[in-house]
Amino acid sequence: MNAVLVVVMVLLGGLALVVGGTGLAGLLGRLPGNGVLGVRTPETRRSPEAWELANRAAGPAFLGSGLVLLLGALALGLIGGWVGGLVVVVAVVGSLALLSVAGLAGARAAAMWDATRGDVGGCGCGPDGCGGHSGADAADTGCASGSSGDSPAGTCAPADAGSGAPGDPAADCGVTGGCGSCALHGMCETESATR
Repeated sequence: MNAVLVVVMVLLGGLALVVGGTGLAGLLGRLPGNGVLGVRTPETRRSPEAWELANRAAGPAFLGSGLVLLLGALALGLIGGWVGGLVVVVAVVGSLALLSVAGLAGARAAAMWDATRGDVGGCGCGPDGCGGHSGADAADTGCASGSSGDSPAGTCAPADAGSGAPGDPAADCGVTGGCGSCALHGMCETESATR
């Protein structure tokens, strides 16, 4: 057997073990946060829980990628020649595609987890006020914090929903319940506010 084939087989086999081991550790929730292995996106780095969830979601694709690389290495050893080289190229491309799927699955899982646990205020309302406004600005937008009035906690509604007060942006566009709806957020502003 050619020395180059042996080197390529060993490299592919080693890479298969690293990728497959990463997938197994991710599935078991034992992949420590690091800068080299696993799904490393801003979403996954926000907390240890997001890291673990993302790498659990990406684990099957990591395992599949490692298996494809291992099969490519075995095929190279058994087949050899240009056909074996072609199998290796297909295995590497397939492995990269599966790694891409792993990254997307992990980032999506972390983003979904972050969205469900994060901003208690929903639709832009939270500790900083409505739509990112803070303090006194939140009162100017007509959004209630949910701690008083008939607005449930975590919703963004005018402080006095039925009054049609002059400062109430909902009065301009005839929307009841205020501009806290995700579909209407930022749409109900007075003309003076947009200029």
